[in-house]
Amino acid sequence: MTSIQWADLPKELLEMIGKRLDSRVDTLRFRAVCTSWRSSVSLPSSDQEIPPLILNLPGPISYAPLFFQTTICRMDHVRKDPNSSSSSKSWLVKVGESNYGKLKLFNPLTNQEIKYSPIALNLLEFKFVELSKAFLLKSPHGFSVDGINKVVLFRVSANSSDENEFGILAIFHEVELAYWKYGAESWITLGGDENVQYDDITVCNERVYVVDRCGTVSWISPVLNVTQYYPSLYCFGGQKDLVECCGDLYVVDRYLDGERRRWVGIDGLMDSDDEILPNVGFTPTHAPKAIDFRVYKMDEDWGKWIEVKSLDDKVFVLGMDCSFSVSCKEFNGVKGNCIYYMDGDDYVGSGLSGGSIHVFQLEDRSIHKLAVIPEFSEIFWPPSNVSSV
Repeated sequence: MTSIQWADLPKELLEMIGKRLDSRVDTLRFRAVCTSWRSSVSLPSSDQEIPPLILNLPGPISYAPLFFQTTICRMDHVRKDPNSSSSSKSWLVKVGESNYGKLKLFNPLTNQEIKYSPIALNLLEFKFVELSKAFLLKSPHGFSVDGINKVVLFRVSANSSDENEFGILAIFHEVELAYWKYGAESWITLGGDENVQYDDITVCNERVYVVDRCGTVSWISPVLNVTQYYPSLYCFGGQKDLVECCGDLYVVDRYLDGERRRWVGIDGLMDSDDEILPNVGFTPTHAPKAIDFRVYKMDEDWGKWIEVKSLDDKVFVLGMDCSFSVSCKEFNGVKGNCIYYMDGDDYVGSGLSGGSIHVFQLEDRSIHKLAVIPEFSEIFWPPSNVSSV
């Protein structure tokens, strides 16, 4: 039997394979193989997974922001020589895409675009494994939208064929939970209790969860009911983050060295309809910094929260628009049992080199800037040691 070259596979078979590619990155890697493969699958459309990216949101946002979707990936270096004894390397990276199908790489914590690469990124030599999705609203000038802390995509119906049947769940002004359906003229406030202050929102096992300042975790049903899912933690940290790890939901409680800044209108006033006034912002104080972390996991058998003393080989990454977990075993030479995060006013820092990323190690409960512990930076692309690639 004569062997068939990969480039000579029937076009019908290539088209069938192309329809089963799960991500845009896989499509681009498929097209990079050869001319026949490239001609069999078209470039991924920028509107393939979400409707048009310019959103005409209602007030209190006074302009049409851009809705960005990026993908948190593990970028694996594929060895050309399968008999090589050297270990493969992997890095964490956030992947976006331009209108022309070209990849853009970002730091998964700072969202800073990575414009420098020590080597040429040949898609045949690097494999991108999707870990999580991240969503962010930005102004037309590229800045974060003031007053919106976190957004997630919320499909009205998974069975709907209408590409516009989706909405956005967002945390406003560090306290309020709201929903906007694509094309609607107003936001819908959820929760109903004005005393509840929401900290984080995430998707775990295809469910949307939120956590408030007291540590109460609730889930949001398809009909937008907010239902308390677990008993309240009643923990005393100043900021809560939700992280999915191995299918389980964790609460990370961040202890701060001061009070968090409050969102206010002019002179702290609102209008008679309790609408935020046009000129709004945070109180002019420095943002507090983290001094300790506590991690909690729900014991499903006993129905109570238990404090997690060690993450073992796991790493938690608390990003600005997405928090997630990875195993250090998937990243050669990377240390586990730690939390990567950004701190205080460093949210407006200059990325990896600006000292904006910090690391909390659960083993000795120490906190260091990433810049002073370079061995912990090897998890991020680009690598500091080019010879390791």
